Amino acid sequence: MKSNASLGKNAEETGHYLGASVRWDPLTENEKYESLLVEEFSSVTVENEMKMDAAHPAPEEYNFQKADEIVQAAEQNNMKVRGHPLVWGEALPEWVYETVVDEQSAREVLKDHVQTMAGHYRGRVNEWDVVNEAWNDDGSYRETIWLEHIGPEYIPLAFEWAREAAPEAKLYYNDYGNEMTNEKTEAMFAALKRWKDEGVPIDGIGMQTHIDAADPRFSKEKMQKNLRRWGAEGFETAVTELDVKLQNLDASREERLEKQADIYADVTSACMEEPSCKGLTVWGVGDTESWITEQEAASGEPLLFDSSWEAKPAYERIKRTFIFNQML
Repeated sequence: MKSNASLGKNAEETGHYLGASVRWDPLTENEKYESLLVEEFSSVTVENEMKMDAAHPAPEEYNFQKADEIVQAAEQNNMKVRGHPLVWGEALPEWVYETVVDEQSAREVLKDHVQTMAGHYRGRVNEWDVVNEAWNDDGSYRETIWLEHIGPEYIPLAFEWAREAAPEAKLYYNDYGNEMTNEKTEAMFAALKRWKDEGVPIDGIGMQTHIDAADPRFSKEKMQKNLRRWGAEGFETAVTELDVKLQNLDASREERLEKQADIYADVTSACMEEPSCKGLTVWGVGDTESWITEQEAASGEPLLFDSSWEAKPAYERIKRTFIFNQML
């Protein structure tokens, strides 16, 4: 047992990683952000700087500078790197909508982007979110420029192109709302299993796991059931964008933080107890730079460290969960 060790070190003792998504601005400007990242986590996901609008601003232009600096920081501190995402229907530069007008142009643009990004980071990015958020909640395909011009085949094509460019990397499909069984998960499971059975190199399933503490639908048991089902078909799994927002929970702040800690512990336990689950990534280092704080409410307080960079009850609960699993 290593009660004084970091979250990342305790996760590693169980054979898992504990990561955080990272943004370039606070990494280069905020010493507390950088020190907490390096001290407490064993993996980084590049939160924004590998998205197409940031990394591929013009048809013949790639901008790797900021993503490179994040990857270099991870390498200097012996941290695992997750790339995010190669293919998404959002965060696209305007030139894509001007250039992609039919199936041929869509395939050419998408293949170039996937293979340039994956090739640039070959041997440096351990896992890629190859395709992100391709299904709607009702199980239909999400309308994107790639679906419009290529059809659903853009999904297996992206995995094949990524494998060619980065044969050593683990290739994941990533989505939200898929940590439990529902219409989206059922449609996703059927399609991804079929493609995997046909030889498409889909290694893993990323479960974003953005949780509202006031939502009664989540449970550890439901999540474990879903993890087990993916694992039975030969997929790795990972919790890729974990946060637990509090603004909709009608309770005192102390009670809200305890509920948040319970959920973080349940998600961690679900992953630790299922062999398919390789690790967890929290979507941000502290509340200040969380997307929930920026887009929804400062009272969301979704992460492990508060606006003063102090650890919340969820921090200790996760650590205790790791330590408990070291003893098993």
